[in-house]
Amino acid sequence: MENVLGIDGGTYIGFLTCVGMLLFIIAMRSFDPKLRTQFIKLVVAVMISLAAAAVDMYLDTLAEPLAIRYLVKNVKYITQGLSEYFVLLIIIRDHTNLNKKLLLIPFVIASVVVCLAPFSSRIYSFTADNQFIRGPIGNIIFIQAASYIVVTLLACIHKWFDGYQNDATVILFMLFAVCVGVILEEEKIFPNCTMESSIVGVVFLYIYIYAERYNVDSVSRCYKRRCFYSDANRYSKLDMMIISMDLNDLKLINDNYGHKAGDIALLTFAEVVRSVKTNKFILYRTGGDEFMILGIKATDDEAKELVELVKEKLTETPYTCSFGIYPYKPGDDFDAAVVRADKAMYEDKSAYKASKSKRSHSRSDEFESRLETFTNNISFLG
Repeated sequence: MENVLGIDGGTYIGFLTCVGMLLFIIAMRSFDPKLRTQFIKLVVAVMISLAAAAVDMYLDTLAEPLAIRYLVKNVKYITQGLSEYFVLLIIIRDHTNLNKKLLLIPFVIASVVVCLAPFSSRIYSFTADNQFIRGPIGNIIFIQAASYIVVTLLACIHKWFDGYQNDATVILFMLFAVCVGVILEEEKIFPNCTMESSIVGVVFLYIYIYAERYNVDSVSRCYKRRCFYSDANRYSKLDMMIISMDLNDLKLINDNYGHKAGDIALLTFAEVVRSVKTNKFILYRTGGDEFMILGIKATDDEAKELVELVKEKLTETPYTCSFGIYPYKPGDDFDAAVVRADKAMYEDKSAYKASKSKRSHSRSDEFESRLETFTNNISFLG
């Protein structure tokens, strides 16, 4: 059967994958609403780009260029840039201190430039026999992509040293897939390979995030209890430091200020730990107000130093925490080591409660005053 539109199989499969993914995202109502919306926008942008690319492939088969080809080409470039922007928003969604509107600047500049292509061959043009020629200014679309890649790589570095190596690896794989697609398309080995490779990366990213939500606590963004024991088994042949932590006064916060205030306390504490720990320490939330850290190949001095850094950083917040440290050696009973770490933590908590009861009510008033005025710019995952 003759391929009238000149659409290749990859474009067809890519478009079909987008439709299926869109239906799946819409159906999965339990997924985080903000992240779900971002993925829907991303998939729609990719679908429009694929459709524009398919039409452009058909127009490319004609003997002479049509004026509408500029419009189709621009729609393709703009939606490609928009999809790159949406991917970046998904990757850096946890970085609440970033001004994400600034990331629109490369996209807006590139979009304005490509829209001027009909008036300047220095952007891109078509020859009399309908051959596409990209001018020097037309490379603006690659500059936009490169700027987003730089931000993405910085986010990967941040995630890697925060202990989220799996996240960084998945993102790097997606970047690799897209970059290979760009090269294959520019070398005219495979048509429309950029967006087809992007779809593979987007699907892989969505599946990973969807699966990872079962391993990561939605409030504190720490790994869950199951990951604690899974990692303990994984690193059982290595020396480890076990740090047991319990956030003080969480029940008081929940009872007097509501569970949203309690959630802020939990996430703030987790952020404090993440801000001072090194890559060898992995943070978990194992219960309501209970956290654990596994220090892989860490020494006793390193664990104690981390605890002191956390305590120091916590002074900038209204919160305090009780700590217990115990070493694990290969061949030891891990559960017994955890019990020892917990015991040390409970001893620290008992000392905290005893000290608290001896203080005047002014300490309680000061605590409640700090708690009421404390703010944290937090965007919850769920």
